[in-house]
Amino acid sequence: MEVVGTCGKGTLFSGETSNKPSITSIYDDVVVGFEKHAEIIMKKLIRGTKKRDVISIYGMPGLGKTTLAKNVYNNPSIVNYFDVKSWCSVSQAYDRRTLLVEIFKQATNDKIKIKEDDDVADMLRKVLIGKRYLIVLDDIWDVKAWEDLGICFPQGECGSREKTIRSQWTIC
Repeated sequence: MEVVGTCGKGTLFSGETSNKPSITSIYDDVVVGFEKHAEIIMKKLIRGTKKRDVISIYGMPGLGKTTLAKNVYNNPSIVNYFDVKSWCSVSQAYDRRTLLVEIFKQATNDKIKIKEDDDVADMLRKVLIGKRYLIVLDDIWDVKAWEDLGICFPQGECGSREKTIRSQWTIC
């Protein structure tokens, strides 16, 4: 499994790469053996750059990437740090509008109704501007999906993060 943060044009690698399965046990949503990875991710989320940042977790299917990310996402220090949090599964075949609506609903606690002709991307951008947000995009298979969705998240100096979880080997 690899934890990667991209910042600006460069790519920052952190943690140890483990191309082979480590001695890991996943039981009741607890990942044993990935404490170091969880700590690295939480530090990047809380103490990272003030600019918007992307943190990717990728590796072979079944390693526990999603479980690791869920544990970090639900950690009280992460919950209290971000103004807005959203978790969405992208998968291979996805509908951009459906995903944006889901992220928007989570960002607004489903308080604002969306009409068929609303520009959800613009509405989402307006909701997120000036807030510290964490958007988790689980199960991204193609960088094009990130490029398609990522343009909807505003740049800023609030310390916002997007986390992507990829279910395949990726060459960076």
